[in-house]
Amino acid sequence: MSAPTPEPMPRDEETPSPQGPWRYLAGAVRGGLSGWTLQFLGAWLCFHVLTSAFWALHLQRLAGASGLPAYWGELVTARDLWELFENGGLKDHLLGFGAPAAAVLAFAWSLWAGWKLQARAAGVPATFRAWIWGFADALLIGALPVGCLAWLVLACLSGLASTGIQGLGWLDWIGGTILRLAFLSTFFLQAWICRLGRAGHATWGMGSWEALRGHLVRSFLRLWTHPIQWPALVVAGSAVRAGLPFLVVILGWRMGGGTPGRVVLLLLLQAAAVLASAWLMTWFLRVTALYWRNDARVRAAIRELESGARS
Repeated sequence: MSAPTPEPMPRDEETPSPQGPWRYLAGAVRGGLSGWTLQFLGAWLCFHVLTSAFWALHLQRLAGASGLPAYWGELVTARDLWELFENGGLKDHLLGFGAPAAAVLAFAWSLWAGWKLQARAAGVPATFRAWIWGFADALLIGALPVGCLAWLVLACLSGLASTGIQGLGWLDWIGGTILRLAFLSTFFLQAWICRLGRAGHATWGMGSWEALRGHLVRSFLRLWTHPIQWPALVVAGSAVRAGLPFLVVILGWRMGGGTPGRVVLLLLLQAAAVLASAWLMTWFLRVTALYWRNDARVRAAIRELESGARS
């Protein structure tokens, strides 16, 4: 199978120079409706829709003719929840079979589609080995620093909230939620960078210990040498992706669902929020690919100059 055709390099990058990820925000918009991008959008939509649908059917089988509210916007009492959990069998069968199965399949599809679209943007082969080993590399070089930083920042927020000041409590709740998503996204970002560096290599050791060590060091530095640009992108993206569904839920709670039209409108708004969040992730995948491609070209040019100077 032939390697994917890379996207054309902009003219201002014909002479490689170090660039941060912000430089590629506009360029990464290209390819926003490619085949693999559409597959990613479909997979992410299935992840949300199918899991919710299967879980709703699971609740219907358990609850039957329960005392739960019939319409969106009505108050669910603690007694309703207790009855469903204790006497309706929910505590013994919390998720059922359909929801977890749909979640695993749709999430795996989205991961693979994301890797394919990113590899195409970077101009590297999208192999399964690089996909898997990239996550292993991220566990090796990214789990500890990301975990330590997350613990430190979240502990500071928790300490501020413990002062009893209401505003700091809200900051811990809202900001902590967004930052947890951001730290998870940072780990995935490290995995994206690692798998791009793995593309084209057939073995775990990449041929030698020196090659493997160089790959890990380069992958680590490509993330952590931009301590302002990457966090700004990750936190902003996490806030948008968390905020859109939350706003739809608030809107649905306020308008209620007493008519079929309102229910359909709410479902359409939820689908739009999911697709917008998914497209944002594909944009971020392409930004990472373009940044990695330029960084690889810069490092290759430096090696050429150094080898020419030695000869």
